[in-house]
Amino acid sequence: MNRLRAHQGGFTLLELMVVIAIISILAAITAPTFTRQITKAKLVEAQNIATQSQSFIEEYILLNGTFPTTTEFAAIAPTVASDSIVKSVAVSDQEEGTGSVTVTLNSDTGISEGNYLKYSRDASNDWQCVSDLDSKLLPSQCSTVEVD
Repeated sequence: MNRLRAHQGGFTLLELMVVIAIISILAAITAPTFTRQITKAKLVEAQNIATQSQSFIEEYILLNGTFPTTTEFAAIAPTVASDSIVKSVAVSDQEEGTGSVTVTLNSDTGISEGNYLKYSRDASNDWQCVSDLDSKLLPSQCSTVEVD
């Protein structure tokens, strides 16, 4: 009898289970960070639309001397694609050269429908941004809104 068998290659069930457990742990640790980065990347589109709106408003103020009304802004507002993260862009609090442009967001990964980025122009012609987004998602120039 030949007691020597050819060595069979392969992994044991225990080795495979250990590898799967390690992969699962790594995935659980990195998934939230990955999701947050995807959400931040999608928010770039909203920031771009807000920046375009600010530029259009600045040009309007230079030409007309006042912040555009809602109707006037509708004529110069950037177009928003139907599949965009941006639900709407609107102006408010218009008074002479001051006012606000609010970019309201659609529901998406990490974003609830109705979250917004609000850029306000003050009397010294500076723009400030506030938002109700999670502080981990906020663009660097924005601050979070205090919720009562």
